[in-house]
Amino acid sequence: MNTRLPPYVLNSVLIVSFSLAVAGCSGQSIPGSQLFGQNVYVAPIVKPLKTIAKNVNAQTLWQVNTGTNISNVKIRPFINNTAIYTANGVTLSAWNKTTGAAIWSNPVGQLISGGINGDETTVFAGTRDGNAVAIDAKTGKNKWVAGLGTEVLAVSSASQGRVVFRTIDGKLHGLNSSNGEVVWQRQQRTPQLSFYGASVPIVVDKGVIAGFDNGKLAAYDLNSGKPIWEVTLSVPKGSSELDQLVDIDGRLKPLGNALFASNNNGRMVGVNMGNGKVGWAKVFSSITGADANANNVFSADEKGHIWKIQPLDGKSVWSQDDLENRQPTTPTLTSSGSHAVIGDKQGNLHWIDTQSGLITARITGDPAGYHIPVVKSGDVVYAFGKGGVLTAIRSR
Repeated sequence: MNTRLPPYVLNSVLIVSFSLAVAGCSGQSIPGSQLFGQNVYVAPIVKPLKTIAKNVNAQTLWQVNTGTNISNVKIRPFINNTAIYTANGVTLSAWNKTTGAAIWSNPVGQLISGGINGDETTVFAGTRDGNAVAIDAKTGKNKWVAGLGTEVLAVSSASQGRVVFRTIDGKLHGLNSSNGEVVWQRQQRTPQLSFYGASVPIVVDKGVIAGFDNGKLAAYDLNSGKPIWEVTLSVPKGSSELDQLVDIDGRLKPLGNALFASNNNGRMVGVNMGNGKVGWAKVFSSITGADANANNVFSADEKGHIWKIQPLDGKSVWSQDDLENRQPTTPTLTSSGSHAVIGDKQGNLHWIDTQSGLITARITGDPAGYHIPVVKSGDVVYAFGKGGVLTAIRSR
């Protein structure tokens, strides 16, 4: 039986033993909370935030409470030209991008566990019961439902008549985006212990690329599912259970013909998407993945340090530790590239100057905190928090 851990475990708990006898005697039910009957949990020291004199780069436009969210489910908002789409519990909703006004709401009847993604006509999500769901983007009406057999963790964008669903058992399912027919399936081995979550499969040209819990990055033909290439970022090693977690759960970032990815207890790599050859690799542990432009790659490591890295050779330009142990989200570059926007576990949204590495603006969003990156549309970024609060911020 596989065990899935929430991502914050890496920063908050030292797992040395999973002894059921110890847990039973102590009354503890959380793995790793006890070591031979004695509590070994050590709360990480959260670095105090520095005061910012003036928010010169960010202005809140609107904020709405979309409903009660589930803190350990990473439901990413999706934006198209029509609206921004969110999910809470069993409900998918569409919101006006300019005003935050509700457009439609659809209670799909099952707990939504993966998504949201899509195109201009359809939004796609997956459920904990193992169903793929397609909803009309403009009306909110159901288009189709397809059974995949097990919990959905992530959904790709739709392209060329295909949409790809990633399920908790390490499978990719290539579906006909028009009717939900399962066209192909591929699977990677899932370790006994892994984080709860998955990177979003990305569609590039005629292929789809996905990261897996076994530390592998793989590309498949979008139409047929035929394997194209496979890269191993790292393999499980070390004496503790946490040392063996090698999940690729963060953002996969394509840029030109390059792909930037990272994994836990492993590496950050720059990969040629055409042939899977690794252009560079560096020791780097991160579950957030990366964002990038032609000049820089940005990521957050397991300690909460933010890094700026050269895209051509992987060399570090700078790192800063202002968000240490705040469990920062994946950095998202603004449209101008002048800043990277990052959320933290206390509900703060930070604007980091990409040249200096200094935090130049901060806005309080969802008090429940953030664990998914902000998304952007033009000069507006949208932040969706664990408490279901959706905030739109103009980024200057």
